[in-house]
Amino acid sequence: MRCAVLRGWFSLLVCAASCFAQAPLTGELEVVSYNVHGLPGLVTGDDTLARLKAIGPKLEPFAIVGLQEDFVPEGHPLLERPNTFPARARFDAALAGRVYGSGLCCFARAKVLSTYTEHFRSFNGVFDGANDGLASKGFLLQRLELAPGVELDVYTSHLDAGGGREDAAARADQVTQLIRAMQTRSAGRAVLFLGDTNLKAKHELDARTLARWQKATGLRCACLASQAECCGRIDRVFVRSGAGLALEVRGWGVAPGFTDAKGQQLSDHEPIRATLRWTQRAL
Repeated sequence: MRCAVLRGWFSLLVCAASCFAQAPLTGELEVVSYNVHGLPGLVTGDDTLARLKAIGPKLEPFAIVGLQEDFVPEGHPLLERPNTFPARARFDAALAGRVYGSGLCCFARAKVLSTYTEHFRSFNGVFDGANDGLASKGFLLQRLELAPGVELDVYTSHLDAGGGREDAAARADQVTQLIRAMQTRSAGRAVLFLGDTNLKAKHELDARTLARWQKATGLRCACLASQAECCGRIDRVFVRSGAGLALEVRGWGVAPGFTDAKGQQLSDHEPIRATLRWTQRAL
């Protein structure tokens, strides 16, 4: 009788230990995408460095930050220094004949497993078409480890600006590059995209490009967690679950507090935030 009882208790302990071991890891991420308008004051018409200095400390509460237009070299330290992010990456390599690098930067509170950068092959305009040819636009990819065995591919990018057909054609080709990267480098993996897409929902070619991008990659706009229709904003947070990691959007909107003492926005773009619930799942 005693042996039977002991065997019963042992079975319960083994079952409990097994259930505990199999409990999936889970967590929450607050992420933000922000075009900081980090161009020289002669272009912005204001005190760029003062704005960037004010923006820097406001990034601290987030787990993952994707920045665009981090162009002026003396401005980047003002964004980076006030924060405690262990993972920091800046894609500042400039192509021949260009004035600036990509203007892309990513901060994260996670271990970086790998980093990859790629310039776009297409652009429209140097002294017209929104002057995209002055920068070396592209995308920045970081593979982050959220917990042991839990990996997330984070893309940050800034597509061609301008409202002409040539600008839209450049954006379409840039999206083709992003699709190829996501289908090869991130095949089957969970993905977070943070960026200024410049894709306008009411522009016919842009709308087709956006639909093609999402269909080819399975990306979903985070705004759909809080509203029935897509927000139509050009600054976007996209998510996709993948092998080993499920992503659920729990909140989305404009990040509050990114204003100066007079209540004016610190950039010509608003920061777009999302709250993500992540859960480890079986491969």
